[in-house]
Amino acid sequence: MTNGPTTSGELRAEEGGGGPRHGIVRTAFGVLRRDGRPLFGLTARVAGLVALGALLLTAVAFLVAWPTFTEIRAGAIRAEAYDGDSYAPDGRRVQHLWLILLACMPFLILLLHLGCTAIQTASARAAAAGGTRGRFRTVLGVYALRGVLVWAPVVLGILVEEYFTTTLFREYTVLVPKWEYPNLFEVLRYGPPLLGLTIALVLRLGWTLAPVTAATEGLGPWAAMRRSWSLTWGRPFSAWFRTVAVALPLGALTVGLYLLLHPAARPLRSCAVSLFLEWGPDNTYGAYVAGILAPIAAALLLTGALVLAPAHTVLAVLHQRLVRAREPQAAATRA
Repeated sequence: MTNGPTTSGELRAEEGGGGPRHGIVRTAFGVLRRDGRPLFGLTARVAGLVALGALLLTAVAFLVAWPTFTEIRAGAIRAEAYDGDSYAPDGRRVQHLWLILLACMPFLILLLHLGCTAIQTASARAAAAGGTRGRFRTVLGVYALRGVLVWAPVVLGILVEEYFTTTLFREYTVLVPKWEYPNLFEVLRYGPPLLGLTIALVLRLGWTLAPVTAATEGLGPWAAMRRSWSLTWGRPFSAWFRTVAVALPLGALTVGLYLLLHPAARPLRSCAVSLFLEWGPDNTYGAYVAGILAPIAAALLLTGALVLAPAHTVLAVLHQRLVRAREPQAAATRA
């Protein structure tokens, strides 16, 4: 006797009403007991490929940033030889490194979306017992479109705040100086970013099930996002609460696991610095950056390898439950 459904027949009977209805998490664990080995195997392969892609991207970023690292190293040597004092890199050079990091972010996010697409498609197929119709590029399009639309309010809010309260877009003055309009300044300082973040959270919640909808129902990116929005914010009104009750613990689990793994991966920092100085150029600043990135990358990869398959399976089961809950209402509307 098992604690949950372990065969596709039991899963279909449960979802169709022919058997006992278990909870979402319990049903997802039933899917993982049945198909967990191929799912986690796929996740491990995807994590390895993402690691190789990220390593290649990091190497390219270091090549682009190497003139800046060289200037910083030369400045440190001059300061130590002639002044006998410590050296702080010029703000312009540090800003150049940050710009290179920002330029790499879209490619890193694309790698993450490629991996999530593969795992989401496989998890949806396992939860639906092979009854999926979505294609890889369609699910990837959903991830890309959702990412752009969710981040747009946040970026717009930050740009509005920077435009009115800083000299980022002009010199020597701001449109709303703090010493003349203290109250308005505070509103513009915190209001647009917080409003953008609130809009982004609402959109992200409404489109939580968009990838699994595309993978399960074979819908295009726009249609999948509309379908996810109707499932989450439409009737029954408890749908949004069930989505929050599933998505919030999954997010907390992911963040918590990363926060646990990052301190455990800190010994990689000294190893990365030593390897960089032994096999790479003699630049302590480049080695310092490599040492910072190594434990972050290791913690992110381990977190994804452990969390993504169960999380996507839970979302696939949640999608099935919300679709089932909408069927009686759709039948009543047609009647």
